[in-house]
Amino acid sequence: MIFRIVTATGLLLVAGHVIAAPSKPKPASALVITNAREVPATDIAIEANGQTVRIKKPLAPQAKTTLKLPKMTGCQVAIAASFPDEASIQIDEFDVCKDDTIRLTD
Repeated sequence: MIFRIVTATGLLLVAGHVIAAPSKPKPASALVITNAREVPATDIAIEANGQTVRIKKPLAPQAKTTLKLPKMTGCQVAIAASFPDEASIQIDEFDVCKDDTIRLTD
C-alpha cells in the first residue's frame, strides 16, 4: 500500500513539471538585415520600447548587417528604411520573437 502511495506521488510530481505553463517567448537580441535592393539603404532604424537604434553607415546592395536591439519586454518592433531613389520601407509591427531576419526588397 505504501509503495502505491509513493509511486502515485512521484508520478504526480513528474506530471506537474511536464504540464507546466508554457514559457514566455524571448525576443531576439539582434536582427540580421539584408538589403536585397539594387540601391544602398541610406538609413535603417529599429524602434523598440521607445528606443531607436540605427545602422551607422549605408547598407550596400545585396549586403547584410546585424543590428543589436535594446533590452525589450515585448516582441514588437517598428522598422523604417530609406533609399536614395526616394523609396522607403515602413513596418509598424514586426515580431522579433518569431523571426530575427529582415530582408529589404522592392
